[in-house]
Amino acid sequence: MIKKNIEKYLKLFANLNKDNINNFDDLVIKDIVFRDPFNNVKGLKNFKKIFYHMFENVNEPKFTILDHAENKSHVFLKWKMSFYAFKSLQIIEGMSDITFNKEGKIVSHLDYWDSLNGLYVKLPFIGILYKISLRMFKVKIN
Repeated sequence: MIKKNIEKYLKLFANLNKDNINNFDDLVIKDIVFRDPFNNVKGLKNFKKIFYHMFENVNEPKFTILDHAENKSHVFLKWKMSFYAFKSLQIIEGMSDITFNKEGKIVSHLDYWDSLNGLYVKLPFIGILYKISLRMFKVKIN
């Protein structure tokens, strides 16, 4: 049962679209905690709201699970998210720490990814400031 729920959860992410977001209802607890560089929410309604928001604001988002490992109460994912924004294909790679309970339901989903290089640097004004500051701190290797 636990293994099957985890497999369903991972498969849902790999095939996520705005029409199947409600499939999370059977896989997570009602008080799920989700955190990423932009959000820190609790509750199934807020968790699903993040994905509805994603589909409204970026074009063709897709998660690809590159690898995963699990132990008694956690699944660790390495993933890639691709989407179209800023007039081109964007790719963000990250890791997730997913905690599940004894019934195999997801209790928390914590995402870790580099929001500066993955997103902010592509914004016109912020990107220019970041590139200028890099010149000050980046070591030059011959």
